[in-house]
Amino acid sequence: MLFNPDGTLTFSAAYTVGDFWYGKNGINLNSQVIRNTTGFVAKFLNNKLRIKGDLTFQNTDSSVKQRRVQVPYSVTPGVIAYVGTTTNDLKSASNKTQYLATNIYGEYENTFGGGHYFKALVGYNYEQSTFNAFSAQRNGLINGDATDLNLTVGQNITTAGGYEKWAILGGFGRLNYAFKDRYLVEVNGRYDGSSKFPSNERYAFFPSVSAGWRLTKEAFWNVDPRAVSDVKIRGSYGALGNGSIDSYVYRELLKIYQSGRVINGVRPQATSMPNVIPDGLTWEKATTKDLGLDVSALNNRLTFTGDIYARITTNMFTVGKTLPAVFGTTVPKGNYADMRTTGWEASISWHDQFKVSGKPLHYSVGFWMSDNQSTITRYNNTTKLLTDYYAGQKLGEIWGYTNDGFWTEADNPAVKGPKFQPIFKASNTGKWLPGDLKYKDVNKDNVINNGANTVNDPGDLRIIGNSTPRYSYGISLNADWEGFFIGAFFQGVGKRDWWPGSEADVFWGQLNRPYNFLLKYQEGKIWSPENPNTYFPRYRGYTAQNSQGELYTAQTRYLQNTAYIRLKNVQVGYSLPGGLVQRLKLSGVRFYVSGENLWTYSPMFKLTRDIDPENIGKSDIILTGTSNNGNGNNYPILKSVTLGLNITL
Repeated sequence: MLFNPDGTLTFSAAYTVGDFWYGKNGINLNSQVIRNTTGFVAKFLNNKLRIKGDLTFQNTDSSVKQRRVQVPYSVTPGVIAYVGTTTNDLKSASNKTQYLATNIYGEYENTFGGGHYFKALVGYNYEQSTFNAFSAQRNGLINGDATDLNLTVGQNITTAGGYEKWAILGGFGRLNYAFKDRYLVEVNGRYDGSSKFPSNERYAFFPSVSAGWRLTKEAFWNVDPRAVSDVKIRGSYGALGNGSIDSYVYRELLKIYQSGRVINGVRPQATSMPNVIPDGLTWEKATTKDLGLDVSALNNRLTFTGDIYARITTNMFTVGKTLPAVFGTTVPKGNYADMRTTGWEASISWHDQFKVSGKPLHYSVGFWMSDNQSTITRYNNTTKLLTDYYAGQKLGEIWGYTNDGFWTEADNPAVKGPKFQPIFKASNTGKWLPGDLKYKDVNKDNVINNGANTVNDPGDLRIIGNSTPRYSYGISLNADWEGFFIGAFFQGVGKRDWWPGSEADVFWGQLNRPYNFLLKYQEGKIWSPENPNTYFPRYRGYTAQNSQGELYTAQTRYLQNTAYIRLKNVQVGYSLPGGLVQRLKLSGVRFYVSGENLWTYSPMFKLTRDIDPENIGKSDIILTGTSNNGNGNNYPILKSVTLGLNITL
C-alpha cells in the first residue's frame, strides 16, 4: 500500500519508492564534450604517394549533483517519521578529461604490368589522456529544496580529488598485394608502448596477416556466372594488444591521510603502506585465427558470408594466486590468466523483384547469426573453488541445485528437513514445513550441501545453465513499389539462461522482502494446502534475499529461459515521384512512420512480462557499482512511434 488513509506515505512506500514520489532526491548528470579534428593530405607522383596526418583534441567535462533528502512517512496517525536521516546531504563533483591523439603516415600504391597491385603504408601514432577530479559532500540540509553546499550545516564533510595521466606511442605498417583481383594478401604490424607498464615491459609487437583467393577468377572455373558469380575463400591470423588497466598499477602508491590518533593534542598526517606490486606487468594479447567464405549466386541475388574463428587471449590482467593470511596485504593483480574463444558467424541474403500491376516490386530478405563460447585455460585457482574462475571453466556457467518438488506432510519436513538440508532455511525459525522447497540428493550422501565447493567436490551442485547469450541473430525484411516502401528488422538471442539474483525483486516480489509489492503474475502460483502443485513455495519474506534462504542459491526450478526475439524497427513510408520533386526544386521528399521495439517474445513471458529479457543485467552502475545487486531492475527499453518527413535540397 502506498498511502495511509490520511494521505501520508506508509513505511514500505517511503522505503522503496519514497524518493521517486517525494521528487526531491536524485542524481543529475551533465556531460559536455568538445572535440576537434584537423588533418592534411599531401600528394606526390601522380597521387601514387600520399602523406597524411591528423590531430584530434577532445575535452570532456562531466559533473554530478546528488541530493538525498529525508522522506516523511507515518505508522501512527498524526506522527511523522523520516527515512534517510543518516544521509540528508548534498554532493557536488566534477571530472575533466583532456585527450590528445595524432597520426601521421605515408602510403604508396601502384599497379604494375600483368595485373599486379601493390600498396604500402607506414605511420606513427601518439595518444595522451589527462584526468582531473574533485568532489565535495556535506550533510545537514537546512531544507529539502536546498541545492547549494552553502545551505548545508552538518559536521560530516567529505572532499576528494583525483588525477591520472597515461600515454601510448606506436608505429604501424601495412603491405597489400593483389594479382588480377584473384590473389589478395595483406600484412600488418604494430609496435606499441604504453606508460601503464614498467619500462622493461612497456613495448610489444602485434603482427597480422590475411589472404584471399577468388576462385571464380581462375581459368579452371567454368561454372555459369548466372548460377555462381563469385566465390572467395579468406583466411587471417593476427594479434592485438590490450592495455586497458589503471595507470599506476606497477608503482607503489602511498596514501596520505589524517591519523585517527591524537599526538600532543593534534591528529597528525600519516602515510599508508603501499600495496604489493606484481612481479611483472605487460600487454594482454589476443591472437585470432579466422577462416571465411564469400559466395554470390543466381545473378548476385543470393549472397552468403561465413566465418569460423578461434581466439586465444593470453596474459589477461586479473587477481593473483590466493596466499595465506600471514601475507598481510592484498594480493596484487597481474597477467595471470589465459582464455580460448571459438565461434562462428554467418549471413545470407536474397534480393529480387517481380511485377505488380506492371510495375517492379523490389524486395530483400536477410538473416545473420553468430555464436561463440569462451573457456578459461589458465587461472590462479589451483583448487578450482566455485567462488572464483578456474581453468577449464566455460564463461557464464551457472552452478546450482536440482529441485525435487515441495515438502509434504508425508515427508515429515519438521524432523527430516534440518538434517537433509542443513545449509538452507525456509524461514527465520529454521523450521521446515509442507510447501517448502526440497532438493535432489545428486551425490547420494543423504544430505544437501555444496561439499568442498570445488569442481572436484561440488556436493549436490551441478552446472544447470549458462548466462552467455548464444545464437544471436537478426532478420531484415524490405520492399518497395512505386514510391511506397516498408522495412522491418528483428533481433534476438536463441539461447540464454538467467538466474534471478537475490535482489531481483521484480521477479521475487515479497519473497525478496515482505514490504515489496505483491506481483500480479504470482497470483495463484504460491503454494498452499489448497494449491500444492504450483510454482512458488509457501509465502515467506526474505527467502530470496537471505543468504540462507531457500531461494537465494541458484536452482533448476527458477532458472529462466531468457531467449527472445524483438521487432527492433519497422518503417512504412512513401517517396514523392521524381518529376513532382523536381518541379518543387528539391532532390527528394519522403514521408514515413517508424516504430521501435513494438513487439517482443520470450519463453519467460509464459511466467512474467515484468522483466525485459534484453535488459536483465545489473541495475544502474552509478548506484550499484560493480555489484550485481538488483539485477533486472533496469529501466525498460521503450516502445516508440515516430512520424517523419525527410526533405533533401
